[in-house]
Order: sequence, then structure tokens, then C-alpha cells
Amino acid sequence: MGAGFSTVTPPPSQVSATSVAQAVWSYTPRSLTDIQSLVTAIQNNDPGAVSDYSDLQYVPVPYYAGQVSLTQVVAFIDNAVRNYGMVSPIANFIANNPYNLWTTSFVTSMAINPYLTATSLNMLLSNEGMFANYAQFLLYYLAQNYYYNKWVYTVTANAPSSITFSTNATLSTNVLIAQNITIASGVTVTCGTHTCFFIAQSFNNQGTIVNPYGAPGGAPPAGAGTGGTGGGGIVVIAVTAVLGTLNVSGSTGGGATGYGGNGAGGGGSAGVFYVVAGVSVPIGGVGGTAGAAGGAAGYNGGGGGAVYGANSYAGGGGGSATVYSLSSPNAVVTYILQGLSDWWLANVLGNAPSTTTQLAFMYGSGGGAGASSSGVAASPGGGGGGGEVVAYGYNIVSGTINAAGGAGGSTGVIISSAYFAGGGGGGGGGLVFIFYGATSGNVTANVAGGAGGLGTTTYHGNTGASGTAYIAAVTVNG
Repeated sequence: MGAGFSTVTPPPSQVSATSVAQAVWSYTPRSLTDIQSLVTAIQNNDPGAVSDYSDLQYVPVPYYAGQVSLTQVVAFIDNAVRNYGMVSPIANFIANNPYNLWTTSFVTSMAINPYLTATSLNMLLSNEGMFANYAQFLLYYLAQNYYYNKWVYTVTANAPSSITFSTNATLSTNVLIAQNITIASGVTVTCGTHTCFFIAQSFNNQGTIVNPYGAPGGAPPAGAGTGGTGGGGIVVIAVTAVLGTLNVSGSTGGGATGYGGNGAGGGGSAGVFYVVAGVSVPIGGVGGTAGAAGGAAGYNGGGGGAVYGANSYAGGGGGSATVYSLSSPNAVVTYILQGLSDWWLANVLGNAPSTTTQLAFMYGSGGGAGASSSGVAASPGGGGGGGEVVAYGYNIVSGTINAAGGAGGSTGVIISSAYFAGGGGGGGGGLVFIFYGATSGNVTANVAGGAGGLGTTTYHGNTGASGTAYIAAVTVNG
């Protein structure tokens, strides 16, 4: 073969990303001088010393070869993205993995490294060269590996620096994102949807957030009471959180207004809950029995009251919820962040991935409606179930949470003492999950079941069962 080059291909065990890259790098016009220039640029954290943007695709090579540390590489990339306008080529390399250098292992190690700032990661995820599915992968990776704070800083990096509520307001969006969210003392912010999500680096609620928009109560025949509406959901994701007062209590069952109708009460609608495995959604109270059965208890709506009249009719059943049980506190936080990741990609960046995790809408069940016996008697409705609050904060400073079940409606309308109306059953209490990474201050929660409503004579509704307040530390890696 003389002085020529061997054409023997090395076995696969001797082929690595480094060897392939170095082979590619060695072709004209590349030279050892070019390689050393890149190494020096990384060591000096000087992206300006790179002669051509295309050279950036080889940035991982010196790390694989042991010439520079991962920290040096990440600091160099961060500087290149934030200060040298090199975000587009680097986003392209991450998404396309030229020469198999920008492997998922390398990129995820870079994403969680503290020397890659959240600002740079946000710029990379937001770049038009970044595929939606790969951006989703990186956000999911942060969530699944408990880098909750970095997830927050990344998603809020290009959000408004501050949103302040100084007067009462009703939100028209599901998700509110800002670097700082403040609600002034004495101010009430009302959620306008089943669940409202607040994402901020600093969440400072000195006022009240209320969400009355859970599942609706059952519809009654004419004159009987409507079932109470379940409490809605509130989710707070922050690094530091002053929760203030959060109110997701169910509403009281409606009272009877007459006895013009003739029929049983309608059932309450179903709520939705996300729980840590082992936590149960409480049952509502059974509606008062009066000639016919009181409305059955739901999870967690209260049953409507029955009537005894010319005809006897049962109260409507309380709504029973759909429940998603997740294995641990970390699993709950991670799942919520995955859904918010996809919402952010689609609605903020306009770059929706091909498959998504649903937003974790959570809210209490509606109460059953009362019944009516035409011309003689009508009964009230059951109370709505308490809703759900989930809050993650690396530091939870304080909070007062109200997630009680609504009381059952009381005392129906009757034409004489020969007829009876059962009281509404109270809604079951709601669920409160407070997850913290480092500290949890003074947090109180009211998750009591709603009181049973009074019926005529002894036909009273039953009290709903209490809910659960669950406060736990979660693992946070960064």
C-alpha cells in the first residue's frame, strides 16, 4: 500500500461522536490551527474569536475530547446566545444535531446547567429554528427532573416584568404569566374560567383570588331550588409565593321559590380533581328524604331535597367527579408543568408540538336540584362541592385557603303541614395541595363539608364530608 492512507474502516466500537467530528474537521480548509482556535475561544469565553458561525457546530468536540469542561462550554454558549447574536445557529444545531454532536444527553446536560441562564434557554426555545417537539422535550425534561425553578425562570423570561392588580378585576384568560404578579390589599381578582393558572417568579397576593366557576348544579322543576355550583380551581406556580387569600368554596344550594312544577330534581354536573395517590375526593351530603329519596351524595356535590305532596319526587343527585390520581407530590407538579409547557409553546410562541398534555383544569362538582310536587310542595337544592387549589413555591411564605363545601339549601315551600320538603345535602369539602421546595410559612386551609340544609319537620339534609389539606415538601433540583 506504500505511503498511501489505509482504507480499513475501524470497528463500530472505536467510532465516537468525537472521532467522527475530528475526522470531518480535518478536511480542507480545516486545520489544527482552527481546532485550537475554537478550544481557546471556549476557554476564554470569547465567542467573538470564532471566525465563522459554522464553526459553532463543533463546540461539543473539545468537551468530548476532554480539552474543556462542560461548564466552560455552557458558559461559552450562554455568552454567544445572549451577547453575540448567535442564537439562531445554536438553536439550529440543537434541533438538527449535526454529525451527532448535539446529542440529547449533551443538550439536556446543557439545559440544566446553571451556567446556561434561563434567558438564553428562553431565547433558544423561542427561536424559529427550534422545532416545537424539541422545545417541548426540553421543557418536559426540566419538569420531569424537578428543575422547577429553572422552568419558571425560563417560561417567564420574556413575559411582562410586572402585572399588578390595584382594583377589582375578572380574568378572561386561563393562564397569567409574568415575572412578578402582585394583588394589592383589599383587591379581589375573580377567575373567569373553571381554573386559573398564575405563573411568576414572585407571586405576591395581599388581596383575594376567588373562583366560583366549578361544575354547575342540577336544574330543578319549576319552583324548586337549583343545585349549588362547585368551587373552581386555582393553580399558583412560583419561586416565591405569598398566596394571600384563595377562595374556591362551593356555593349554597338554591332555595325553593314556589311549587308550580312537578318532578324530580336534576343531577349536578361532575367536577374534576388532580390528587396525590391515596387522597380521596370527599362525598357530599345526602339530600333530605320526604316521601321519596333525597338526592344521592356525589363526589363531591350534595344531593337535592325530596318532596312529599300530591306526588312524591326524589331530589337530584350530587355531581360525581373525574379524578386523576398521580403517584407523588412531585408527579402532580410535573404533570401540571407539562400541560403549561404545551400551552406556553402554542399560545405564547405560536409553536405547538404534535402531541400535548392537557391543562390540569380542576374544580368541584355541582349540587343536585330540589324536587317539586305541583301545587303543594317544593324543596331546595344541594350545596356545590369545594374546588381545588394547587400551589408550588420554592418558598411558600403564607396563605389562607378556603375550599369548603357549599351548604345545602334550607326549608322548602309547602302548602300545608300535611306535606314535606327535604333540605339540601351539603357539598363535600374541597382539596388543597401546597408543595414547597425549601420553606413553607403559615398556611391555613378550610376544607370543611357544607352543612346540611333544614327541611320541614325532621327531613333535613346531611352534612358533606370534609376535604383534605395536603402540605408537603417536593424535590427541587434547581
